[in-house]
Amino acid sequence: MTFNQINYFVKTAELMHMAKAARELKIAQPSLSMSIDKLEKELGLPLFEKYGRGIRLTPEGEIFLVHAKRILTDVEAAKQEMQRIRDTSEEYLTVAYVAPMAEQFLPMVLRGFQEAEKVPPTSLRSVEMNTVEIVTALNNNTADLALCSRIDGHPELTQIPILTQSLVLIAPKGHPLERAYHRTGKPITCQQIMAHPLVTYSAHTSMRERVDSFFKDQACQPKLCHQAGTEMAIAQLVAEQVGVAIVAKIEGLPWERLVELPLEGLNQSRSLYLTYRTNRQPYRTVKDLIQFIIRNHTVEAAGN
Repeated sequence: MTFNQINYFVKTAELMHMAKAARELKIAQPSLSMSIDKLEKELGLPLFEKYGRGIRLTPEGEIFLVHAKRILTDVEAAKQEMQRIRDTSEEYLTVAYVAPMAEQFLPMVLRGFQEAEKVPPTSLRSVEMNTVEIVTALNNNTADLALCSRIDGHPELTQIPILTQSLVLIAPKGHPLERAYHRTGKPITCQQIMAHPLVTYSAHTSMRERVDSFFKDQACQPKLCHQAGTEMAIAQLVAEQVGVAIVAKIEGLPWERLVELPLEGLNQSRSLYLTYRTNRQPYRTVKDLIQFIIRNHTVEAAGN
């Protein structure tokens, strides 16, 4: 059963005249008759019957007409809704991002894109989300693209690496761990960290899971004292001497007050990705931003 068959049937039912219906539909009458015949064969029921010199609906045709009109109404409503979404989506695009992107990368990308493409600031929106929220937003089209961590198990999403950042142990300058490292020249161990409060990432974030996994692999249970959503917030807490932390090494941390220390067994990195729906045709502005990021900020672009 095709949309055309349903449309042809409804028009014929409205006019009760094959020739007139064919003229309004701008098709040949034999083509219209053939379409109705195929529809009746598929349904296994007659929809029209001869009546005098014309035709009329059968009782089965009357029932089918109700559903057919509803289908046409729903299709038209869907087209109008898609038009509305297309029109409003061209006004702005929404970038979802995980908190670490907010420190430097996201502002740099948005500012550079606005300047390069002459895009008005009001046409761009950004919303901080966790990874689970980002997947939902991309799949229900409330976000056009995302800057986030690796997402596994979602083949409908395309992910292109943007940044790779090493995980490092940080402590305030003059911390006992720094003195221990200078005294022995050996990397800090997890057992040494257990003697000090740990500042870490907020719960239910991919980085928190990674840090927790590292300590679990090392059979170590540090004393968690503070949690924060970004590297900058964690670093500020560490700089105020409330504890030590394992963070992704990003630009802009207050290194004048911090020290990076080698940690035994820590040789991990965190990758961040440009993420968007694989099977969705993006709007023009969205496509332009995707290409801008690929051209200027991906791992491949950095290597050129």
